[in-house]
Amino acid sequence: MLDHHLQRAIVYELAFTTGLKFSELKPDDIENKLFTYHLKKTIAAGYVEKSEDGLYKLTAEGRRLGYQAVKSERYILNKAYSVLFLIVRRKADGAWLLFTRSIHPLQGYKTFVVGTPVAEQTAVETAQRDLAAKTGLHGTFHPLGGGFYHVYKDDELESYTNFSLLVCEDATGELNPQDPNGSYEWIVEPDFTSEGFLPNLTKLVGFYEKGEPFFWEETLNLS
Repeated sequence: MLDHHLQRAIVYELAFTTGLKFSELKPDDIENKLFTYHLKKTIAAGYVEKSEDGLYKLTAEGRRLGYQAVKSERYILNKAYSVLFLIVRRKADGAWLLFTRSIHPLQGYKTFVVGTPVAEQTAVETAQRDLAAKTGLHGTFHPLGGGFYHVYKDDELESYTNFSLLVCEDATGELNPQDPNGSYEWIVEPDFTSEGFLPNLTKLVGFYEKGEPFFWEETLNLS
C-alpha cells in the first residue's frame, strides 16, 4: 500500500510520463534522503521500477493505478473503471474524432473520445458536456450499448473497464482541445486494425455500423 502522500505523488507524477530520472522526479523542496525513502517504498510495493537506463517508471500494476493514485489503490485496482466511449463523426466528410492518450494506463494508444459519468447528469448530457469541454465541439448523442473488458499487456492486467458507447454523427464547431490527458485529431477512414489503436475499437466500430443495441464482455491482449 501507499501509506504516504509522497508515495502517492510519485505514482501520480509517473503516470504522465514514460519515465523520469531521480532529479526530474524529486520536488526541489524535498530533501534527497526523505524522497529516496518514499521512492523505495513505491518500488517495494510493486508500483515503480528502475529501468536499466536509470529511469523510474510505473510497473504494470502502477500503470493500472496511474493518475488515480491519490485515491485508495485497493479500491481502484479491483474496481472496473466506468467510462463513456464517444464515437464522434464530422458530418461534412465522415471523419472520426480520435483521442491519443498521454497518460497511463494505455499511454500512447488511440481510442475514442472518453467521457466520465457523473451522478448529476444523464449519460447523454455528460457526453455533450465532455465533448464541448475537452474539444470545443458540439453535437447530439444517442446511446448504443455497453459492457466490460479487460486489457492485458505482456500477461499483466493494464485496465479493467465498464463502458457505455454513445454516438454523435453531427459534430460541429472548430476543434480546440482542452484536455491535459491527451491529444485529439480528425481522421478520415482510419484503419482501426493498425498499430497504435486499442484492439477494442474494431469490435466497437462493428457494433456501431450494425446500429443495434448490444452488450459486450471480452478480454483483450495488446501485442
